[in-house]
Amino acid sequence: MQMIQAIRASIAIVVSRWVATVLRWTGRAGTSLPGLVATRISPQLVHRLLRQLDTCVLVTGTNGKTTTTEYLHALLSQDADRWLVNRGGANLLQGLLAALLTVSDARGRLRIRRAVLEVDEATLPLIAQSAHPRLVVLTNVMRDQLDRYGEIDQTLALLNRGLSDPSVTLVANADDPLCAALAEGRMDTVLYGFSSEVATPGCPDGVRDGAFCLKCGAELTYAGYFYGQFGMYECGHCGFGRVEPHFTGRVSSCDGFRQLEVEEVARRTSIQYSVALGLSGLYNAYNLLAAVAAARTLGVAPDRLNEGVARFSPPIGRMQVFPGDPESVLALIKNPAGANSVLRALIQDPREMAVCFAINDQDADGRDVSWLWDVDVEDFVATVTCQRFYCAGTRAADMALRLAYAGVPRERVTVLAALDDVTGIACGGQVQVLYVLSTYTALHPLAERLPRRLGLRRMVSEEVHA
Repeated sequence: MQMIQAIRASIAIVVSRWVATVLRWTGRAGTSLPGLVATRISPQLVHRLLRQLDTCVLVTGTNGKTTTTEYLHALLSQDADRWLVNRGGANLLQGLLAALLTVSDARGRLRIRRAVLEVDEATLPLIAQSAHPRLVVLTNVMRDQLDRYGEIDQTLALLNRGLSDPSVTLVANADDPLCAALAEGRMDTVLYGFSSEVATPGCPDGVRDGAFCLKCGAELTYAGYFYGQFGMYECGHCGFGRVEPHFTGRVSSCDGFRQLEVEEVARRTSIQYSVALGLSGLYNAYNLLAAVAAARTLGVAPDRLNEGVARFSPPIGRMQVFPGDPESVLALIKNPAGANSVLRALIQDPREMAVCFAINDQDADGRDVSWLWDVDVEDFVATVTCQRFYCAGTRAADMALRLAYAGVPRERVTVLAALDDVTGIACGGQVQVLYVLSTYTALHPLAERLPRRLGLRRMVSEEVHA
């Protein structure tokens, strides 16, 4: 039996490499397909490779996994210190296997035995025993893809199973009551969060995934909040509440550059340091803070953190900027909390803007798009001056309907016939930036096509004057 498995593994490796080569020839990323093919041939190959890792760090949670993973990999990867990473959000079994195959030889032996891997919440319990992670980073727990995960209780159950080994160090978001509940009582937990001094007073409005205490079921009260269910929460019935984190963050500006100010408390002593923050939005500051907490737990010195951030390359579609006239910015949205975080970042931009929503409903996006109705579109359209709205993707009409219910006049909304039409949006000199908010399956095609918008407004202007 072992010989048969070894033969199947060798065949899987050869075939997956051929698939990866074909994908490169055709100019495609291929972050998962080689792994998918290899899994069909040798289903146990991913577990065989994971067991070879000497040090494994897993990053999971609802939002922010990809950016946190990229940040952490940049912080860990020194010149003589190589770590494997799975890029592009390829966080299912086939994506993990595809990444592992890039550093394995023909006999299935890994050349790099340290890895930081982004892992989907449902995949975590499937690989936890094989990977034997030294550390798991939990970004947050929120409602996501109802047709795949169901309600939040199902996601919590999956994470609990994946975190069943009490010896694993858990780096968790102290500001999220659902994360904090999962972390409570563990042998080794590192908490991160933002300073209460910068919290908005009172209780957050709208839908909150962590509205009730997981210990007793009573409603949580908030003395202040950051966004979503993140904040200074407490249960008046059983006493469960936010505890002071080991890593406390604040966002500041210095010489025009945004900085993450970190206060680290360990063994009754504290140190403070600053880390450059390249991406806008509080949610991205949370991602960097999570990566800093994990990197410091793994022994990275504070004076090496900015070297790591300098190596950081933002993942596709995470407030990705495409120069042009006007400038285009591509951002991933996939659930209410994530979409609201992006919209709040847009509110901070004083420029005249147009916004395009590219909404697909393929398997990777989630077939159920009812989450659009939990996005705070009303607050957004009442706060910003948005010249035009565009809707694209397979569920463009659903998004247009959502905008209509939010009070956007019909004449200000354009439904595009195809995703390719996004590259043809002509703002006519009225706006300075076009924001494209996209679900997952539209993200990579748009990242390839948006550079074609370079100079589009100028060409339109020239045609008008001609």
